[in-house]
Amino acid sequence: MAPAPQTTTTRTMQERLSGISESELILVIRSKALRRMHIVQNGEGKFRIMVNLNNQEGELALVTFRKTPREWASLDRLARHIQEKYGVIPTITLTLSLG
Repeated sequence: MAPAPQTTTTRTMQERLSGISESELILVIRSKALRRMHIVQNGEGKFRIMVNLNNQEGELALVTFRKTPREWASLDRLARHIQEKYGVIPTITLTLSLG
């Protein structure tokens, strides 16, 4: 039997399981445990922060207090947020949506 297709609820639950809070990310950056920051544009044109940690496999999404992915409508605002909250990040990659 084929697995059921992913629904919005399933994706949301998976995103909640693989997230990092703002305060946790700040601690990770201060302790130099951040391997890479990845900015991803979704199909709606909004931007998310994804991170890879030195001691963990896979990417974690920056999430809100309610454990939903934090999103920005403007890349300029996201860049300002990164500078103000995190300071210098060694490596940031950007993936833009083609849709």
